[in-house]
Amino acid sequence: MKNTPQTHFASLIQEFFLERLMRQRNSSPQTVAAYRDCFRLLFEFAREHRNKPTDRLVLTDLDAPLVLAFLDHLEKVRKNSIRSRNARLAAIRSFLRFAVLKDPQSLATIQRALTIPIKRHSRPLVGFLSREEVQALNQRSRSFHTIRTTRSSFLGHSLQHRCSRV
Repeated sequence: MKNTPQTHFASLIQEFFLERLMRQRNSSPQTVAAYRDCFRLLFEFAREHRNKPTDRLVLTDLDAPLVLAFLDHLEKVRKNSIRSRNARLAAIRSFLRFAVLKDPQSLATIQRALTIPIKRHSRPLVGFLSREEVQALNQRSRSFHTIRTTRSSFLGHSLQHRCSRV
């Protein structure tokens, strides 16, 4: 079998999944499935934007402009959250870091794609109970006298006092 750029790219993908993810990293089946889904979407997107059949894609087709367009597509068209977008970017980065070791000729293209930053997102603030809410919970738990509510009340008081020390 002739080693064309297309067969080399296909073997890189296969080696990434079988060797890197499954054997070397011992990734969970959920991680492998998430990476698989990411690359399935990426290859479909690349096929449409490069006007090439998927089996004709090469490693240099995954350049920074394509990856950025793919990430924008995920957010705007597919309505993915920023966290999902960043998870897909992490999968792509992981593959590119692996691929640069196997194909140093693509170093310049891969380096540009690896510089794509993760996108910041706001994290929900952790809410705390006010003093009045804690007192209301304590009074409510005192109105029932069973073993279960006594245990729950004890745990609640312990947590309340422990967290107030922080």
